[in-house]
Parts: sequence; structure tokens; C-alpha cells
Amino acid sequence: MFTETITHAGGTSTGNASAPHVLVVLRRAVHRGCTLDFTTSGGASITWTARRLIGDNVQAMSRSITFAPHLPVAQALTDATCDDLLLIDSSRDARYDPVRRVLTNGFWRIPPAATARLRARGLVEVDDDQRVRRSLTARIGYFARGHRTRTTEPAGWQYAADRGLLTAGLNKPGRRAGMTYSAGSVALCTCGFARHAGDRAEARRHVTGHRHEVAADFARSLVAEP
Repeated sequence: MFTETITHAGGTSTGNASAPHVLVVLRRAVHRGCTLDFTTSGGASITWTARRLIGDNVQAMSRSITFAPHLPVAQALTDATCDDLLLIDSSRDARYDPVRRVLTNGFWRIPPAATARLRARGLVEVDDDQRVRRSLTARIGYFARGHRTRTTEPAGWQYAADRGLLTAGLNKPGRRAGMTYSAGSVALCTCGFARHAGDRAEARRHVTGHRHEVAADFARSLVAEP
């Protein structure tokens, strides 16, 4: 379950939402080209700009829908847990054995203690036929875990020689004599994305653009699943 928060013309509304409802809203957002983002906790946010005609003027207003999971998964997604989830996702025959309390497909077996953790933390879903699949929060959290972004701190003032530059730097008396300033920053993502920028503001724009691009691709894959 999720807590759904909607920002609309009348203010803000909150309520509970099921995983199927989240997928329906994501599908609509993908079709309408909304801006999407996902969190390591297993949540999602959808933003767009609504336009209303007020008199002779068109007014643009920000709108959003956010989904926060009742059971955040960020701390639960350890390396070992992610390996178990990928094992489950790789098999169409993963099932829960209620007697031995393990997850298995006949060729591999996830031990009882690990199985109990996966179920208690809401990382897997078990249907009436004991078939197992990753939960929506687990899929979202795993995706966001692989796309954690940051920008590097600009180097600032440095001696030209330390940067390997063929310049004398500032020709002024004082503490910055012989120094040059670098505002350059790099936009980085744990997926391997990297882009150099002239300053940190530009690097943040690169990071934002990357996040929105990969989030849109991920959302399309989610809503395309049967």
C-alpha cells in the first residue's frame, strides 16, 4: 500500500492507494508525457503543468501526485537481498513453499530466514497459487538504487601549476596571485552516466535530465508488464 498525495487547484488531498492503482496512474502519466521520478524507498512522483484560462490570460500551475510506500524498502535492499530478488525475477516458476517456508523454483532455494525477511518487508508478493514475484516497491526501489545521482564540488581556486595549466594565473598581489578559478562540475549517476559541465548549476541540470529520461523508460517498462 501507498500513501497518495495529490496537489490540485483546491489544495492537497491524501489517501491510500494500492499497487494496481499506482500502475494505472503511472500508465496515464506516461501517455500524457508527465515528468516522473522514483525513490529508493519504493515511491514515485508525477509532476506536470496545468493551464487554465482566466479572463484573457492563460495561467500555468504546477500539479503533482506522489506515492509513498507504507513499508519503505531503501534499508531492506542490501546486496544479498537484491541478489535474491533478481533470482526470483529471473524465473517464471518461483513459488512459496508454505510447509518449508522457502522460496524455490526447483533448481534454487532461498532459505527460510531470507524468505521471511523478503515477505515481512513487502519485497515479494505471493498469490493464491503460491506463485511469487517482486513487489512494486521492490522493483521501484531497485531501479532507484541503481540511479543515485550527484554533482561534484567545483575545484575553486588553485595554483595553475597544480592543474597543469600553462598560465601564470592571476597577476595581482594578495592570496590569489598565481591562481586560477575552476567552476567546473561533473554530473554523475551510479549507473555510469557522467557529464562534465561548466558549473554546478549546469551539472544539476544534466543530472535532472538524466533522471527524468531513465525514469520515463522505467515507467514504460512497468506499465507494459502483464
